[in-house]
Amino acid sequence: MNTKRILLVLLIAAFVASFVSTRVVNAEDEISDYDNVPSEQVVNDIDSVVNSSISEGEIKYDLNHTLYRVTVTPKNVIVGQEVMAIAETNNSFVTHVTFVWVKPFSEIEIETVQVYLEGGLKKADSTYTPQKIGLWWVFALFEKRPGSCMCGWLYAMRWTCFKVIGLEQQIPDYPVVGTAGAMATMFMGLCLFLNKKGKSPF
Repeated sequence: MNTKRILLVLLIAAFVASFVSTRVVNAEDEISDYDNVPSEQVVNDIDSVVNSSISEGEIKYDLNHTLYRVTVTPKNVIVGQEVMAIAETNNSFVTHVTFVWVKPFSEIEIETVQVYLEGGLKKADSTYTPQKIGLWWVFALFEKRPGSCMCGWLYAMRWTCFKVIGLEQQIPDYPVVGTAGAMATMFMGLCLFLNKKGKSPF
């Protein structure tokens, strides 16, 4: 293997490694320590979920309470359309929910919301308007925040996904023939048009 080829391999490896090592969320992104869980663990858990592409699930940091839920509507949106996430729990100790909206390596929005009681459940909601297309995650951190002098307690984290697409295409879609077929179809149409005009396309 010559020197140029070795250099090229090393450059490709460094390029790939730069993406692998990129964090989805950083501790500075307003995720603070809890009395039972350090912020670094929460960040690592979010990174792990997003990097493994698990679309829905739950991590419990306290096993005494069982019901934690987060739903997002709508599940498929276009860029600039508002999305709402609703978190619910039967854990009476939960006082706040921190919502983490994540478009991997692109956008992160974090909002902490005080819960309210409805139908016997503690609930909180958050809205966000994504500006990037692709798959998004929304995480709900179910917390107890007793006051400024204490870190608080993290009971569980639940997450779900939604998809953001671009504006509707203004050109015809060719799902069967694909791009090459579409080009061939347009070229044939041009040939027919020129043939009617008595001109040769070649």
